Amino acid sequence: MGRKWLMASALMLTVSLVVAARWQAPSPDDFAAVKAKEDCRDCHRAVVDRYAQSAHAGLACSQCHAGSLTHQEADDPAKVLPVVDFRIESCASCHRFQAETYLMDEPGTAGLYGGTPANPHEHPKTKDFPLYNKIVAGHGFTKEYNEDRSHKFVLRDHIDIKRPKNAACLNCKATPVAYYWGRTWKGIKLDENASWEEVIARIPKEVQDYGASCTHCHDPHSTQLRIINKALQAAIAERGVNPYWAEKNAKSFAEADRQQKEILLCAQCHVEYVCGPGADKKTRFVFSWRKVRDLDAFYREQFGYQQDWVHAIIGEPLIKSQHPETETFWESKYERAGASCVTCHMPKVKVNGRLLTSHWLTSPLKYLDRFVQGKPLGAYPCGECHSVPPTVLRAQVLRVQRHVDEVQKRVQQA
Repeated sequence: MGRKWLMASALMLTVSLVVAARWQAPSPDDFAAVKAKEDCRDCHRAVVDRYAQSAHAGLACSQCHAGSLTHQEADDPAKVLPVVDFRIESCASCHRFQAETYLMDEPGTAGLYGGTPANPHEHPKTKDFPLYNKIVAGHGFTKEYNEDRSHKFVLRDHIDIKRPKNAACLNCKATPVAYYWGRTWKGIKLDENASWEEVIARIPKEVQDYGASCTHCHDPHSTQLRIINKALQAAIAERGVNPYWAEKNAKSFAEADRQQKEILLCAQCHVEYVCGPGADKKTRFVFSWRKVRDLDAFYREQFGYQQDWVHAIIGEPLIKSQHPETETFWESKYERAGASCVTCHMPKVKVNGRLLTSHWLTSPLKYLDRFVQGKPLGAYPCGECHSVPPTVLRAQVLRVQRHVDEVQKRVQQA
């Protein structure tokens, strides 16, 4: 069954590669000849030395940077720049399974709540929380706020949403923006004052569905994990990788252990942050890097409580909380047991007798259901720690979800 699934996926990927390709890569027989002509180290010594020690050492630079030789041989190389290719399809030529699972989309609800809608416009948040627009009255999210789809559509859904947007939002939605943030890219300075429309116009059409690609988390030269979000980098420089676990609180991503690195990859987006114009009209892009109990004091001291918006009903500035999954995970039993985001959302799955890391960043319940049904991509990540049968654990998860949902509905009435 796994082989049939891979064959079908391979066909789908082949079609996508034909559609998305912007340049024709040389055939494998030509790679060695191309690599022999490249003198990239003359100018890019640090990058090439790092790449030469990695699993990608046998590749030619031109395989990922089209136009490298033309750039190298130009009278003025600065005027003939090679491609910096952020497409997932480029990595998929070798890392097919990882690309296919990252781009998987399975509309449906894993449990009783949340899930991935086929059409986000048909599932606004107010469907589950009717008083939401009153709770955040006057905020841009009242224009439109929908249940999320998968990572496959992270940029597309952002582009299509009706509420106001700004360039800082794109640090989570588009890898080129996060990578070049703070620098000039394609003629514009990428910072809080950049025009969202102008930035979007410069993002290649081929990536305007998924936006965030492999190199958001993987250094293509060293093949090691990395973070490129500048707000997260600044937060780590100030408070460390985990300010709520002294023994694990390394001062940089490079010094962090594997568990913390895996958490930080997701923390590039799944955190509480200040993004866009505040109540004082000043545009900011800041990660608070604090648990909720410390937010009030931080925002009062740092921004005079002007970082978000003024509530349209009570006339007072308030905190518009985002999605602090990382901060919620800190100090949890799961974190202290050694788990990371990868443990539950990117488990190892069997593919033709091999164990591969799934990049289908989805609910563990979807893996569990496939595991019980004997389907491809089935896994029981909870079994790493829990000895109960998967069906028993699933029922326990649903009880917790039901309790949380009931509490949320009571809170919106407060």
